[in-house]
Amino acid sequence: MKKEHKRRKRGKIVVFAVLIVVILAAVAIVVSRNAKKEEPEIISLTTLEKMVDVSDMSTFEAIYNGIAEVENEADPAQIDYYVSYEAKVKAGFDFEKLDMQVDHDRKVIMVKIPEIKITDVNVDIGSLDYIFENKKANTENVSEQAYKKCIEDVTKESAEEKAIYELAKQNAKNTMEAIIQPFMEQLDEEYQLQIE
Repeated sequence: MKKEHKRRKRGKIVVFAVLIVVILAAVAIVVSRNAKKEEPEIISLTTLEKMVDVSDMSTFEAIYNGIAEVENEADPAQIDYYVSYEAKVKAGFDFEKLDMQVDHDRKVIMVKIPEIKITDVNVDIGSLDYIFENKKANTENVSEQAYKKCIEDVTKESAEEKAIYELAKQNAKNTMEAIIQPFMEQLDEEYQLQIE
């Protein structure tokens, strides 16, 4: 009886081992059929948009110290007070307007960066410091009025500063090159990147 029990036990083990081998072979066949050669990912604007989920891409930030003049509301020729301030100005471009073309015949990826613009102006309200010409202008609403004037002033001043736009453009080119370079490495070595 013991021998018959051992034989049955060995038979079950052999059947179980054969079953495991069959399952492993089936899994190996399915995996090998589904395994595809990894293709290089085709670079496209859609791919980049998924990676960079922003509309305005800031590529330069400047610290700006300025002084705004606040005119008297009744007589705009008179200055009520001056307010000094610190602000951060960001410049960049609208990522949705980025133009990218891939010419597989010439093996060139062409990227045209849209017009650089001021993307954000942030005045530090804690940095406001006043010099009053008209003492009556020093009211409880002075900070709110001064803050708006500082935003207007830094927006106007930074819009006229060509260096901000030039540096933002150069940084935009460097940023796009850094983003696209990993895709370039997957492509044929002959591909060239042109950024304007």
